[in-house]
Formats: sequence, structure tokens, C-alpha cells
Amino acid sequence: MHKIKLAILLSFVLAKQIVLAQTDSIAKPQFTVSSYIIPAALVGYGLVCFDNNGWPSSKQVETWRNDNFAGFKDGTDDFLVFGPGLLLLSLDACKVKSASNFPNQAAITAKAVILSLGIANILKYSTQVTRPDGSADNSFPSGHSVFAFTLAEVLHQEFKNKPLVYISGYTMATVAASMRILNNRHWFSDVLVGAGIGIAATKLVYSTHQYKWKMNKGGFMPIIGSNQMGFVYQF
Repeated sequence: MHKIKLAILLSFVLAKQIVLAQTDSIAKPQFTVSSYIIPAALVGYGLVCFDNNGWPSSKQVETWRNDNFAGFKDGTDDFLVFGPGLLLLSLDACKVKSASNFPNQAAITAKAVILSLGIANILKYSTQVTRPDGSADNSFPSGHSVFAFTLAEVLHQEFKNKPLVYISGYTMATVAASMRILNNRHWFSDVLVGAGIGIAATKLVYSTHQYKWKMNKGGFMPIIGSNQMGFVYQF
């Protein structure tokens, strides 16, 4: 619980700094085939580097992990995957101009998460890939990576004119995905494909979303106390 509160506080402080550089004009997301090059490359190489194939291969990355981080065990990745989403809410709380208002933003995020995790779970239980630590046969792809990069891409689409924002989101997602490897829970191929699915699914949702709610001046405000924590939406 302390880690969650700290993450919310840090994201809110970062958002307060970003609001000082706020601009009022943000273009609606426009998509072309070229916008899918990066997620396609992630998925493509994730499939290529499976097992002993490619360089570095998943087996080579596992060997490197075992040689240098054999005793590594840290659960921060379970919280860090929510980082991009917390930053998004913090920016909303500070009323930083985004590409979508909150109702549309919430609908887009929900659809992107459902789509990306739906694809991930179909693959998980159809491919039956064993995790590096041998704990289960649902390793491919990494659900943590899918979720984190879905939220990071939402952050990117909402704040394309603020590199500090979306770079922060991608950084948190990358660290979370890397920790899945260090914790010996996923193969290199798992996190690459997971990242690609998260980004591609989010781009697809943005390109097909029908905006049904008008822009308003409302916003989220955080509530963080000794016995409560959350956000309240002000209309």
C-alpha cells in the first residue's frame, strides 16, 4: 500500500511540473501504416528470437540473467505496470490539455486494455509456453508487458506534444517488462511480443473510436490520506 501511495504522489508531482508548460492545441490522433512499424518490429523479432533463434535469443538472455542476476527477486514490477496510468490520471487532475476529454479517454483506455489483454490471454492458453522458472505453461506473451505498454501508448496518444510525458510512460513500461525477465518469470520473446501487442492494440482503438462526449472543463483531483486513497472527478 505504501508503494502505491508513493507512486501516486510521485506521478502527481511530475504532473504539476508538466502543467507549467501546458499548451492548448493538441491535434487529434492521426494514424498511418507507418505508425505500426515499431509494434510490428517488436512482435516480429519477438517471434524470431524464440528459444535459441536470433541474436540475442531468448535462451541467451536467460543465460545472461542467470549469470548476473540469479538471485534477483523484486515485486516492484507488479506496481510499476500501473505507472503510466497513474501519470495519466495525475495529468488529468492538473487539468493538462490532452487529446481527449476524460469520458472518451476512459472509454479508449478500457477498450485498449480489454483488446490487448484479450489477445494476450488467447495466446497464453493456446501456445502453452513454459515460464523460465517452470512455474506454469502460460508464459507467452507477458501480460505485464501488454498492460504496461497499453497504458504507455494511451499516454503517448493523449500527450504527443509533451515528450517528457510519453517518454516517462514508455520508460516505466520498459522497466516493468525488463523486471519480468530479471524475476525469471518471462522470456525475452514474451516481453517483446507483449509490448508490441499493447502498442498496436491501443493504436487500433484510437483509430476506430467514436467520440461521443463533448469536451468539458472537469477533471480528476486526487484524494490521499491516512485512511483513504483515490480520485474524485469534478464536473
